[in-house]
Amino acid sequence: MDLKSRFLINSLIGIIAGMIVGIIMWMLNSPDGHGNTNFALHMIMSGLHGLIPCGAMTVYEIESWGLTKSTVVHATITLATILCIELPMKWFSWGAEFAIAMVIYVVIYALIWLINYLYWKRTVNEMNDQLESIHKQEKE
Repeated sequence: MDLKSRFLINSLIGIIAGMIVGIIMWMLNSPDGHGNTNFALHMIMSGLHGLIPCGAMTVYEIESWGLTKSTVVHATITLATILCIELPMKWFSWGAEFAIAMVIYVVIYALIWLINYLYWKRTVNEMNDQLESIHKQEKE
């Protein structure tokens, strides 16, 4: 699958996930059905909040980039999305609440990165073992 198709699929998954989370957050934070912001605006921003980081996951598919470069670019895009959407929408306020949210963001990002790293490391090791086995069979 080419990068453009992968980007579109990731983005679509992200916008759907963002809107689902947006609906849940709206219901949790506004039991009377009236939140701090317009529902339509909230849903658009929730969708963008999912679309941008998920679409940006495509940077991990760029073969000429290393893991470090892909991680830095994706983390920067994700953090910029948080700063450009969550703060103006007043989903968080500056201060302790935002600091806690940033710590949670870093922990979750690090865990997801570590899980993916370990998965791909294991996959590469299995592929190398298979290649070694094929190479041994060819020698015999």
